[in-house]
Amino acid sequence: MFSSLYTHLAWADDALFNAITAHEGAFDAEMRQWLHHIVVVQRFFLSAIQGRPFDMEREKLVPETAGDMQRLFQEAHADNAAYISRLDEKELSRSLVHPMLKEFQPPVRDVLMQVVMHSEHHRAQCAMRLRAMGGKPPLSDYIAWVRDTGKR
Repeated sequence: MFSSLYTHLAWADDALFNAITAHEGAFDAEMRQWLHHIVVVQRFFLSAIQGRPFDMEREKLVPETAGDMQRLFQEAHADNAAYISRLDEKELSRSLVHPMLKEFQPPVRDVLMQVVMHSEHHRAQCAMRLRAMGGKPPLSDYIAWVRDTGKR
């Protein structure tokens, strides 16, 4: 299931990003902030799960160009896919111990689900903003992805 969810996440992120960058003026400061938030949360939690360092100061820098933002998403998606491909029940059940979570140590499976749900929430906000700017947000529902790609 996580393989499907994270493959969909990458597909939906890409579809939204392409729609935003295709609409004149939509890749503005506010939209960049939302997109950046989505990708930084993905990057943060994957780093936390894997016990890798996370340079918060570097990650706070919001890319100014579409190319730089796209690279962040591509890196996150590639890292997510590599990690997800190695998942097993033991890893999914392992508790995440991280200083930012203090007294709460959720299992990795819940952290992974949080990333998927969090990304979906903020993609919807970006889609609403794009529509308000006169753009056409893509259909990025999970079930549409299953229908259109035949993947699950």
